[in-house]
Amino acid sequence: MADLLDWAQSGDMQFDYCLWSYKPLAPTAGKLRSSTLLWQSFEALGAPPRLGEMVRAVRDGIGPLKTVWGVKQKGDAYSWELYFYDYERLERQVSIERVLGALAPYAPSALTLSPKRPYFMFSIDLDAELGRGEREIEEISVYLGNPSGHVSSGLSYQLTRSGLRFDNLYYFFDAKENWEDIVGKVAASAHVDLEGLDISSILWPELADHCGIIVVANKKYNDGVYFSRLPIDPLIWFVERLGYPAAIRDFLVAHRDRLDHMLYDVGIDYRMVDGRLEILKSAYYGVV
Repeated sequence: MADLLDWAQSGDMQFDYCLWSYKPLAPTAGKLRSSTLLWQSFEALGAPPRLGEMVRAVRDGIGPLKTVWGVKQKGDAYSWELYFYDYERLERQVSIERVLGALAPYAPSALTLSPKRPYFMFSIDLDAELGRGEREIEEISVYLGNPSGHVSSGLSYQLTRSGLRFDNLYYFFDAKENWEDIVGKVAASAHVDLEGLDISSILWPELADHCGIIVVANKKYNDGVYFSRLPIDPLIWFVERLGYPAAIRDFLVAHRDRLDHMLYDVGIDYRMVDGRLEILKSAYYGVV
């Protein structure tokens, strides 16, 4: 267990899942980095060791605390995703080519995208098949800005051998100042029955009342809500509510005092079927 613990260093900056910095809630001396939760998830979920090697190869290639990770739950299956940001866009240092180069010894990929495209973020899925060397990197999510004077938003595309296809549209809201807009955006959905909708069945108060930013996403087959900048206790509530393995919940509880200086980000994908809301997927995030 000791080798899972990634201790915070003096001078560490804290970042949310958009790689936006924030002031820690408490002094970081004797605390853990959020990367600890990634290593622990690999152990708790039985990930092939090769996945940890891939994450470390990327970290060595682009530097520490520049990769956002997500642990994703879909039914009984679990996977991971790595997210890479460079808000300089065309002047970017963290590019698709650079990350794929770092991963090439473990998972080759034939995917390419012109560096002249103004993306600011991309992500790659990791799963057991990739960790066992049974497949290549076959898909990359690519994100671009969506300029607006009203609300910050972003566009997501899927890059495959066939090219780019549009996937999702994300809206960023201040959780308190824009609450009415958040409710309105969640309600204006092709995937949810509006009549009789209890908004708290989507905007869970246990998360919404404690987060700083709420992101609402319109997707092809469902919608999504992300609760950003949560303290540690709502994260513990989240993994309990969604039935993550006890080992993950117990680790958070056992190390709560070493994790309470950070803010956390979580999300759910959902749709309504025959008048009943279904949670299709969930995830929690950190930085490595």
